[in-house]
Amino acid sequence: MKILFTAELFPFCDATGELQIQGGGEINTYALARELSNNNEVAVLTSEMPESSYPKELFPFAVHSVYNRKTVLKRPENLRFAVRLSRGLRRLSEAFDVIVPQTFIPVLSTWLGRVKKPVVPLVYDVYQPLPFVSGVAAWQDLQNGSFARGLQGSLLERICLYYASSCPIVITISKASSDALQYWIPRHKIRLTGCGVYLDEYRAGPKDIDVVCIARFDVPYKNVDLVCDALFNSNISTCIVGEGKLRKKIEHEYGGKNIRFTGAVSESDKKELLARARVLVSASSVEGFGITLLEGLASGCLVAASDIGAHRFVDHGSDVIKFFDTGDSTAMKSVVTALLNLSKRDVSKMQSRGIELIQRYWLWESVARKTEVLLKSVVRGES
Repeated sequence: MKILFTAELFPFCDATGELQIQGGGEINTYALARELSNNNEVAVLTSEMPESSYPKELFPFAVHSVYNRKTVLKRPENLRFAVRLSRGLRRLSEAFDVIVPQTFIPVLSTWLGRVKKPVVPLVYDVYQPLPFVSGVAAWQDLQNGSFARGLQGSLLERICLYYASSCPIVITISKASSDALQYWIPRHKIRLTGCGVYLDEYRAGPKDIDVVCIARFDVPYKNVDLVCDALFNSNISTCIVGEGKLRKKIEHEYGGKNIRFTGAVSESDKKELLARARVLVSASSVEGFGITLLEGLASGCLVAASDIGAHRFVDHGSDVIKFFDTGDSTAMKSVVTALLNLSKRDVSKMQSRGIELIQRYWLWESVARKTEVLLKSVVRGES
């Protein structure tokens, strides 16, 4: 099978040689491409990164690229890049059996390119609630408060979703994203695969940090402020990892005492912090999947998470993840405190169960196998 993946951003190594992949959607797309290249002919069409390098062993497939000023000058370039990407898709698509674009710009480009081969969109996050004004508001948050760009993002996402509804199937990653998609995509076309991790990339080390929280500060629904409110001025040493427009305000209010803010960190530093943390907390009101929960479990963390559909999907009914009511800082602190007070024996048992959960459902090899079956069914005309 010949598969062409399309992603917006390209992986690259920074000046220190640290690999940078700039979003969860890209992590998912490139992991699938890597795994599927074992038994299929795989290529990726994505943004050009001038003077970038990347470890070929992690990307064992052909990489085609088009110029994207957004990645070069750090400016919004969505529409022009979408047109350039559509031209690349027109040029390359005839050589492949199936096209797999990652939302949302690559899906828009596939529509603009009028690709004639079967298309299977990968939809990770859906920001488009009903009614339309709510969609604009959601995108305005994502676009630093700009109403014009919020309106544009909302309209473009609706085009993507309407186009995706005409495709043979649409692959998504959690029950929560599947439920949101049902407003736009016929239910019988939605397929659920999840995300994954590579266990050998994580380790558990000496646990000298009580709590770590990893989240973006550019959207309020990550609820970083609630984590800080729950744990502030306690004896629980807490490390808050992430960057964004809300960081300055939150750090000014809660920084110091027992809460430390690291800002953005490299992938290796993030894994080091997870290895040192006893408990990982995720307080989000909205998630596409919740990959951080898997990273915490793989690192020997106990995990406390808000009770939302995406987090429940990761847990798969195993009771490995301990839930608290979304937005309830008191309940959050209670769950975290209970986990910190577990005996060494109980901690060891929960850590083992976390690894078993990942091995059963959430290894990239397993997720890719499900994806491969779905793509083959489309190529054979069985969907």
